[in-house]
Amino acid sequence: MTTLSLSQAPLDSLKASFIELGANPVYHELLLTVLWYGVVHTSALVRCTAACMFELLVKGVNETLVAQRVVPALITLSSDPEISVRISTIPAFGTIMETVTHKELLERVKMQLASFLEDPQYQDQHSLHMEIIRTFGRVGPNTETRFRDEFVLPHLHKLALDNNAQATERKRMDIATQLFEAYSALSCCFISEELVVNHFLPGLRCLRTDMEQLSPEHEVILSSMIKEGETKVENRGIGQAEGSVSIAVSLVGEDAKTKFLSKMGQLTTSGAMLANVFQRKK
Repeated sequence: MTTLSLSQAPLDSLKASFIELGANPVYHELLLTVLWYGVVHTSALVRCTAACMFELLVKGVNETLVAQRVVPALITLSSDPEISVRISTIPAFGTIMETVTHKELLERVKMQLASFLEDPQYQDQHSLHMEIIRTFGRVGPNTETRFRDEFVLPHLHKLALDNNAQATERKRMDIATQLFEAYSALSCCFISEELVVNHFLPGLRCLRTDMEQLSPEHEVILSSMIKEGETKVENRGIGQAEGSVSIAVSLVGEDAKTKFLSKMGQLTTSGAMLANVFQRKK
């Protein structure tokens, strides 16, 4: 791990080894010990690699080890002097939110992610925001409903709103594209009517504002998603008290899906996102 990190070589072989060994509980203590040496290493490159490997290991180890060994190590790395190391912890924190059920443990992770999002020192950290949004899009559909409703959706809304004021076009487009993927993945989740009205649709409208100027292809799809979402809310609200029910929001309807597929050659979204948009359900 140290040699590959310091030489900045590809980590594919290391990742494959961690996945293979991590599948066997016999090796968990050994792997965690190796990673701890990475956590306290003097090189930021090695510490970044350790953070990445924790993400791979989280899914295989039991919650006791996650609580006692993984989270403390990630918390240590999340206060690292190097911002690159701190950013490298975000995917692992996201995977914990996706796979762990222990409430106190989830709350610790949530507090750390909240620090990344709300601490003024990270206000202009473009790379950090990109990683946060990417992680939310990846784990949001599978994470605990309360975490998605109370944390992911409100913060995505705020990030979309803030991006409207981004003066650098490249950064604005980067964030907008990542938000597009995240919202597409989350659109297939079961979201309460209140959250659709207060956060999901407003976030999409902010994103559409960016795409109107930066990417007309995305803007067409977003307009279809917003229209269908508004229609679902209106139809669901007829004869019912506001906020009294939850609705299964599948904002990407057949019309939007057709448009989406016809534009895929021009868009920068990934194949993995397509699977999220049209296949993943929660």
